[in-house]
Amino acid sequence: MSFQYGQFGAGFKAAPPSRQARLFRDLVETRGRNVYIVALAQTGEDDYGNPIYSESSYVEKAFVEERSRELPTAAGPIKSASMRLFVVPWAAVRENDCEVEFEGHRYRITGLVKTSACLQVEAERKKG
Repeated sequence: MSFQYGQFGAGFKAAPPSRQARLFRDLVETRGRNVYIVALAQTGEDDYGNPIYSESSYVEKAFVEERSRELPTAAGPIKSASMRLFVVPWAAVRENDCEVEFEGHRYRITGLVKTSACLQVEAERKKG
């Protein structure tokens, strides 16, 4: 029995990662830092109509770039922080229903940029 190219189903049609993505994966596995990707699933609502979420998390290796700033206002300074992560392009990160936890702080994902080598995740620290 012989097989022809394209004979198999959907799972075999997936293209392998690019060379840049494989090189990035090797580099981030050796030098990256552990971050937790938290997937949120809405399970219901409370008495006030606010959503209730269940969480599941997993560890992903990433390069992390943190930024913080303090804005002086008449009522007092306002502190905020944001971060940029670089993870492998096939990481299970979504802009909606996902958050990032790093060094005890929780970040809300504000944007994703996919390149040929990595997935860039923009996030801002949640208040509280």
